Amino acid sequence: MRDLQELADTLGIAKDYIDSSGKYKVIDKECRALALKTLGFNIDNEQQLEQQIKEYIQDPYLNMLPYVTVIRDGDKNFIYIATPQLDDFLNDEIEFHYRFELENGKQIIDSMPLYELEIAYYKDIYGQEYDVRRFFVPTTIDYGYHKFSCFIKAHNKKIVSRVMSYIRTPKICYMPDKILAGKKVWGVSTQLYSLRSRNNWGIGDFSDLKQLLKYVAKSGGNFVGLNPLHASYPCSPDPDMVSPYSPSSRKWLNIIYIDVSEVKELHDSKKALDFIKSEDVVNEICRLRSLEYVDYIGVRKLKLTALRHIYDDVIVKGKNRRRQKEFHQFLKQGSTSLIRLAIFDCLQNYHFEAGIEAYNAAYFRDEFKDINSPAVLDFYHKHKVEIEFFCYLQLIAQEQLQRAHKEALDDKMIIGIYRDLAVGVSFGSCDVWSDDAHIYAQDGSSIGAPPDDLGPKGQSWGLCPINPINAYKNAYKEIIALYQSNMKSCGALRIDHAAGLYRYWVVPPHKEATEGVYIKNNLHDILGIIALESVRNNCLVIAEDLGTIPQELRVALKESGCFSYKLFFGERAADGGYIAPYDYDIQAMSALTTHDMATLKSWWACADLDLGVDLGVYTAIQAFALKADRENAKQRILDSLHGLHSVDDRVSRNAADCKLTEDLVVGMQVHMCRGSCLLYSTQLEDWIGVEKPVNVPGTFKEYPNWKRKLTRDLEDIFSDEKVKNLTTKMTEARG
Repeated sequence: MRDLQELADTLGIAKDYIDSSGKYKVIDKECRALALKTLGFNIDNEQQLEQQIKEYIQDPYLNMLPYVTVIRDGDKNFIYIATPQLDDFLNDEIEFHYRFELENGKQIIDSMPLYELEIAYYKDIYGQEYDVRRFFVPTTIDYGYHKFSCFIKAHNKKIVSRVMSYIRTPKICYMPDKILAGKKVWGVSTQLYSLRSRNNWGIGDFSDLKQLLKYVAKSGGNFVGLNPLHASYPCSPDPDMVSPYSPSSRKWLNIIYIDVSEVKELHDSKKALDFIKSEDVVNEICRLRSLEYVDYIGVRKLKLTALRHIYDDVIVKGKNRRRQKEFHQFLKQGSTSLIRLAIFDCLQNYHFEAGIEAYNAAYFRDEFKDINSPAVLDFYHKHKVEIEFFCYLQLIAQEQLQRAHKEALDDKMIIGIYRDLAVGVSFGSCDVWSDDAHIYAQDGSSIGAPPDDLGPKGQSWGLCPINPINAYKNAYKEIIALYQSNMKSCGALRIDHAAGLYRYWVVPPHKEATEGVYIKNNLHDILGIIALESVRNNCLVIAEDLGTIPQELRVALKESGCFSYKLFFGERAADGGYIAPYDYDIQAMSALTTHDMATLKSWWACADLDLGVDLGVYTAIQAFALKADRENAKQRILDSLHGLHSVDDRVSRNAADCKLTEDLVVGMQVHMCRGSCLLYSTQLEDWIGVEKPVNVPGTFKEYPNWKRKLTRDLEDIFSDEKVKNLTTKMTEARG
């Protein structure tokens, strides 16, 4: 009987870890065994398991080369090559032939005697002896994605390798020159959907983003950070299926952010113009704009109708030949990934129109559950016009996002847009449905986080883990595509839950979040890919490293030039006091709060704790204890603010009678801006005193997460003298 614990050790499944409070934790053996299923091993069938293990062990030797080799600056530039010990190879005449196929189309072809390759070690694999050699690359290969293959030949015997992906990368991520020189900047973080304006259709859109960027630039800021812009489910009627952190695809955009009025070819479609100008639509837009919470279904219905009119007239009927040509070029560039997203969206719409509640791919008819089935191919041919409509939406979304970022750079913002990469995708998403390389685990396990101060019961997010073995076998193509797409049209990218770069907390099916398992990732290789795409796209990288983060990862992120993440409320000293922001790490972005925390107004008034009781997140007893700790925290904050002269005597020194006044809000923002972190992010909610949170972790339908809008229009926020005073003082403090 195979020792599953030994196998788990071999495959990088942790047996223990240090939690966020510094305590040693042992991982349950049963959960470690179940995690083998996440990696694709059938532990319920001894015979099949042994065959899988044999194939796993033999593979790199039978094929001479690994699937992929990532060489970062500073690494020794060699490739491991496994050659069998055969009688025909025991002479000096054996030749080693190799070929590099470079990204730019050039080739490097050469040969040498096999004995010139240094033997690193010997290995016996199921009775066959192998020499594992080091081939030192004899020439400088530019950064990029290349291919390498080789063969060895002696007399009448020849062994040919697989074609390996050879990836050359920088070690350090991109950083703008001014920030590299020490310039400290501030910017705004917001949820794009939450923006109010006098022109949008009831949800913040790319034109609102463009306007916000201009306002922030004029106020002295240098970036606008956004919630993930990933593709959602444009045909789902579920009003709660809207979290930007549970997307359908992380490689494409959420089309709900399109501003229909800014579509270049709108005026080529009389039907679209008539629709938009109709009394019913004008009234509906006014209603949607006035709501406190975003009506996603109502907004989508209007936008999709108008956009379909434009598509029919301009693309299908060809009323604008130039635009039609641009679209077909876009289709070629988007290739398989774009078409698959569009098929998925069209299939979902097809099911709903047929009365089938296909909220995700798990509810598709059986013949459509396999991306490569004849039924899906037949569906594509029969519905090509409808499918290409969803491709057209992606073209518009990309253009509008790109235009917003370009104008930000034209306005001399150092960063402009900074985007957010969600940690994963949901089980029935397009990315999982179209995953014929089996990158995503299909055993029902979920990514999450172990228990910590913010989540004492642990967390399970309902997101599919990536199988690091299969990601490696696929030469990281999915991971490369993720970073290539998400580093477009932005000057920075925030990696949500950066702990996943090193290891995922995976919760097996039917287990509690506390019963998770750490599965190790290929950190060295992934950091190399991130650095390569960062440099190629001039995109700074911010790694959200909160929670249970091993020191090895912190060191690796810092050495790679990734920015850390510092939250004021979490940066406390051993005595309970708050660490001075000027003692924070320089290579970091600091912030007071995030979308998963209470707004400043709510936190100071303990309204978030009262809301937590109402929603069942806390018991009354827990909330009472938390309030006592909160009062102590507020006092320690006031001590820090006064001690460092971030506020004056207009702000009380006593937390018991201190209200959240304008002076206190400004003082806290200035306090953070004076800190050492090169980046500081502030939330619009805290400028205008919004109390209701964006998101309440641990809730779904109990609270309208990801729907709450700001309470004021952008135009009014930035014309407010109090806001002007605040941004002026923030800019001065950063200087």
